[in-house]
Amino acid sequence: TQEFAVRQEQLRSAGRLAAKIAHQIKNPLGIINNAAYSLQRALQEGKAPNPLQIQIIREEVERADQTITKLMGYAQLAESKVERLNVTEEIDRAVDHALPAAAKYPVVVKKDCAAGLPILMMQRGHLAEVLVNLLQNAREAIVGKGRILISAHADENQSVVITIEDDGPGIAKSKLDKIFQPYFTTKEKGTGLGLSIVKHNVELYGGTVQVESEPGEIDGRSDV
Repeated sequence: TQEFAVRQEQLRSAGRLAAKIAHQIKNPLGIINNAAYSLQRALQEGKAPNPLQIQIIREEVERADQTITKLMGYAQLAESKVERLNVTEEIDRAVDHALPAAAKYPVVVKKDCAAGLPILMMQRGHLAEVLVNLLQNAREAIVGKGRILISAHADENQSVVITIEDDGPGIAKSKLDKIFQPYFTTKEKGTGLGLSIVKHNVELYGGTVQVESEPGEIDGRSDV
């Protein structure tokens, strides 16, 4: 009976996830269909195609593609090789990826990594997804010029604690307990999967992730 109840809950969870995936893909498909219909009608009437409709199609295709890409990352389990990772080097690599110098983002990045941090036994891709997603969130949260502070130290249990702070407007308390849920997003074009991937990847290695924020400030922290 217990196994049956567990199986039923698994099926219900799978059903809810499938419904959310369908919703995320169905919306852009509907918009693309409407735009394509408008283009077809214009051509049939001998009118010039509206460039705005073409732009809408391209934007929605990109949106759907981002959703699928995020889903692929969320579904990926520990299939690749675990490596010995230097935390400071991985943070530097993630900063270069999320805030490349060539993009000239109006953001100042400051790093404070303690010397002699413990080596992490992880897949490089899993840690990269955690760091890059958090840094991209921080970058996108900042309005105009701002600052991102990344710190890393070892606690009394020799766990590595990585903290990422930014100058963004913060998150309302009513939303804090939802931000790691799949598909929850406060962004107009967000997929709502970035922070759920962060949580998934950190917990895969027995770590924890938490956020502290008040209107006017935000502090994201993960322990691995």
